[in-house]
Amino acid sequence: MAEEKESFELEGRNSVRGILAMLFVIILGFAASYYLSRPLTEQARADWNAQADEDAKVLASTFTVLLDHANSPLQSLATLFNGSGRVAADEFENTIKFLKGHQSGAFPASMGFLTKSQPPSCGTEDGCWMVAYSTDTNGVLRPGSDASRFGPMVETVDTALVDENTLVVGSVFQGEDGKPYSYYAVTIRNTRQFGVVVSLIDYQSLVERLYEEWIPEGLSLRLEASFSNGEEMSDPLFIVGSSDPDAGAVRSVSVPAEIDGAKFNLVLDVTNKYADGPKLLAGTFTLYAGIFATLFLVMLIRLLFRVRD
Repeated sequence: MAEEKESFELEGRNSVRGILAMLFVIILGFAASYYLSRPLTEQARADWNAQADEDAKVLASTFTVLLDHANSPLQSLATLFNGSGRVAADEFENTIKFLKGHQSGAFPASMGFLTKSQPPSCGTEDGCWMVAYSTDTNGVLRPGSDASRFGPMVETVDTALVDENTLVVGSVFQGEDGKPYSYYAVTIRNTRQFGVVVSLIDYQSLVERLYEEWIPEGLSLRLEASFSNGEEMSDPLFIVGSSDPDAGAVRSVSVPAEIDGAKFNLVLDVTNKYADGPKLLAGTFTLYAGIFATLFLVMLIRLLFRVRD
C-alpha cells in the first residue's frame, strides 16, 4: 500500500510538472511569436502610411498645377488688356477663340471684363461693376449685367483692387447646379481702360479630373479652403466633401496648398483598399509560425512526460 501511495504521489507530481512545463512553453512561445511579428507588422503599416503620405503630397502638387493651369487664359487675357491702349469687343472675342484653340484641358466656363459705370439701373454714386465683354450668355457674367448685384463677385473684385498687379482667388460660392465655384480676378489698367478681368473656377471639375487621372483606388478627397478679402483670411470651410471622414477610412492625410491668396487643405481619406492594404504577410506568417512551433513543442513535452510515466 505504501509503495502504491508513493507511486501515485510521484505520478501526480510529474503530471503537475508536465502541465506547468507546457503552460510555460505556451506563454513563452506565444509571447515570443507576438513580439517577433509585431515589428514586421508595424513596419508594413509604416511603409503603407508613408506611401499614402507621398501620394497625398503628389496630389496636392497636382491640384495646384491644375488650378494654376485653369488661370492661364485669364493671365493671357490680362496681358492683352494691360499691353493695349484699348481692347475692343472683337479683339476680346478673337483672343478667346485663340486661347481656346491652344488651351490643353478644360477652358473656363465663363470669362469677362468688368468696368465701373453708372447706368440708370445703378443706385450708387460710386458706380456699379458692369460686364463689358464676356464669354457667358445667361449667367452673372453675361454682357451688360450688373455684377455688383452678386456678392461673391463684388468680394472678388474688391480683393483684386487691393493689389492691382496680383491674381486673386475669390471666396467660394454655390452655383445653381449646387457645385462650388470661385472667381479668378486681376485688375486691368491701361491708358484708356480700367477694370477687372475674371474667370470662373469649377472646383468639382478639378476634383473629378484628379479622380480620373491621379487619385488611386482606396483614397477619397475632401477639399478645405480659406480665402483672402484683401486684409484677412476667411475661416476654413470644406468646399468639396464634409468635415467628417468618408466611411471606411482608417486614417486621413492632410496636405496644405496655397495659390493666389487662397489656402487649400487637401484631406485624403485612406481605406484598406488603397494599395491593397498594408503588406502584413511577413508579420502574419511569423506570428502563426511561432504559434504552430509552440504547439508542436508542447505536444513533444506531453509525449515526453507520458514516456517517463
